[in-house]
Amino acid sequence: MKTLSLLGTTLGFAFTAGLNLYATILVVGLTLRFGWIVLPERLAGLTALAHPAVLGVAAAMYLIEFLADKVPAVDHAWDAVHTVVRPLGGAWIAWRTIGGAGLPEPIDAAVLLIAAGVALSAHAGKAGTRLATASVGGHAFGIGVALSLLEDAVAFLLAPLALLKPLLVLGIVVVALAGLAFVIPMGFRTLRRWGRTA
Repeated sequence: MKTLSLLGTTLGFAFTAGLNLYATILVVGLTLRFGWIVLPERLAGLTALAHPAVLGVAAAMYLIEFLADKVPAVDHAWDAVHTVVRPLGGAWIAWRTIGGAGLPEPIDAAVLLIAAGVALSAHAGKAGTRLATASVGGHAFGIGVALSLLEDAVAFLLAPLALLKPLLVLGIVVVALAGLAFVIPMGFRTLRRWGRTA
């Protein structure tokens, strides 16, 4: 049960990092900084997220992302850059999460790879949804802004929940990943259509 809980926390963070890395670090760091959640000893590695330097950088980057994510075309460029950043960030948070759990090294490596894959999948789903809505004039109707706010809300709610109810979050992540299997191809189809019309 402890291993499943650890997996739920780790993959919950990875999923939210794929949606919004900086919101994930910020909310987890603030939660720990103000003692809203007491960490079990095996998650002590996460205390690094509560350091003022980490919180300051995360807050500044979150503000930049919040603004960039609401501007048509800028949001796609931001997502393109973060195709590398979010999975790496998700893997880093996973490393901090499992670092004190005392798992065998091969299991550590496998969990880090899975976490990076989950973060990349969440990111690809986010980017794919944005591309699909942009292709039907989503920005004109404010759909892109609404999606951005929803992604922020999911990150701010799901990341702390991954500490409190990891098994619930594990279930949510599995269901969300199954849903993304349908969303991601829509983004690729949109990119192909754009490539043909360019």
